[in-house]
Amino acid sequence: MVWFSRPGSRIVHGGSAAWREIKRARRLLAMALVGLACSEANPELHPAGVRGAEGLERCDLKGTLALCGQTSVWENRELESGRRIQLHYAVLRSYSASPARDAVFFLAGGPGQSAITLAHDMAPLLESVRRERDIVFLDQRGTGQSNPLNCELADPNDPNEQFRTDFNQNKLKQCVAALDADTTQYTTAAAVADLEDVRKALGYERVNLIGASYGTRLALAYAREHSSSLRSMVLDGVAPPQLRLFLDFLPDGQRALDQAFDYCERNVDCNRSYPSLRQDFAALMARLEREPLIAKVQHPETGEELELTLTADAFASAVRGMLYSAEVSQLLPVVIEQVADGKLDALLTQAMLVSHSVQETMSLGLLLSVACAEDLPRVSDAELAEYSNQSFLPASSVTEIRKACDVWPHAIADAKAAEPVVSDVPTLLLSGELDPATPPRWADLTLDGLHQGLHLVVPGQGHGTLSVGCVPNLVSRFVRDGNTQGLDTGCVEGLKRPHFFLDLLGPRP
Repeated sequence: MVWFSRPGSRIVHGGSAAWREIKRARRLLAMALVGLACSEANPELHPAGVRGAEGLERCDLKGTLALCGQTSVWENRELESGRRIQLHYAVLRSYSASPARDAVFFLAGGPGQSAITLAHDMAPLLESVRRERDIVFLDQRGTGQSNPLNCELADPNDPNEQFRTDFNQNKLKQCVAALDADTTQYTTAAAVADLEDVRKALGYERVNLIGASYGTRLALAYAREHSSSLRSMVLDGVAPPQLRLFLDFLPDGQRALDQAFDYCERNVDCNRSYPSLRQDFAALMARLEREPLIAKVQHPETGEELELTLTADAFASAVRGMLYSAEVSQLLPVVIEQVADGKLDALLTQAMLVSHSVQETMSLGLLLSVACAEDLPRVSDAELAEYSNQSFLPASSVTEIRKACDVWPHAIADAKAAEPVVSDVPTLLLSGELDPATPPRWADLTLDGLHQGLHLVVPGQGHGTLSVGCVPNLVSRFVRDGNTQGLDTGCVEGLKRPHFFLDLLGPRP
């Protein structure tokens, strides 16, 4: 999915202190794009090799040592002629002198995120897995170093650009013309074939897939086509083929917002400080729909005073972004109160923090190539009207993507691509209880077709759970055993939603 956020240690607003906080938090946010947290690691390379590794070279991924390589494939896999593209990957060698022949492949989210960019931050979370297996970070075609479909449509340093909810059509057309790519060839189906080619090139007999967010859709598609090459799957924030990007965000986002309001109403301190938070939000949205808010703010980097315009659609999008992380959503009551008072500094700082991380780690073009081919064709006007009438998120969050699809050359996915996946591959499915993008209902739906699957809902968490509490240990045990039998998941039961901020000083003990 897209538009994720994760907080720093405190809420900030205005001046250079805010910008220092943004820069400090960028690394955290890169992982928050798939709902992950980060920690430090600098593991050593193990000399053990696998067949096909002779083309790999040592590389330094932000201090994490790895072996990097590339595999050449046809851009157009059907014609097998024309342009060839290089698929780049980074391998973290197992610490074992005789590692298992089934490596772990990490599949990033988005769609559009670079897996290699996340390797440094994922390494410590997969430390136990690495004791027995290599870990491979493959940049999907169109992302990272694999012929990325990068389009910069907005200036990340322009505060007013942070609240645009439309696509710049002219810039989008210019981007298409400038790319050295046939954007119709950048689909989930093509990425599945690419993944199989890389597995063969590296000489692994089978693979274990860890997919995050959109990466779970890619993993499921691989299971459909190459089950004999697959030993196990971990799916975190499950986005099955039945889910429709952007449309299904509307009801799922409303569910997450209602959960936040319900929590505040149940919590004594929050309810005392914000006794009518739900109603205050509705009144604020109605006010913004009548007339956008224009306010003076300080640029977080320069301290320059600027005039900022906030519409109802932009505020709804920002609120949805906050809901991705249980920690960021702690700020929700304060942000609603501040915006109602005409203060946009805190909201702007969060928006710019997200924007910079998206610019650094995401490929907008790959997002469009996938969503325009696989999701938007399955959205009807009647459904959009129904869903938007029941959500704080506007219909424009879908119609603007439709407009982008009108100018972005894309494929039309085969109908079977949206069918449920049926598989006997052992699978651990993970869902955050509070996830606004891939809530537990999608994992439940997916589980119907996974005959050796186990679904774990992690309490009090948003989008992405791989870094939470004991979850890394559960993932390690599951990958080690290759099945869910005897996997004790009780360690997550004590997790809870963090308390909401009651003011700028934070929550109360």
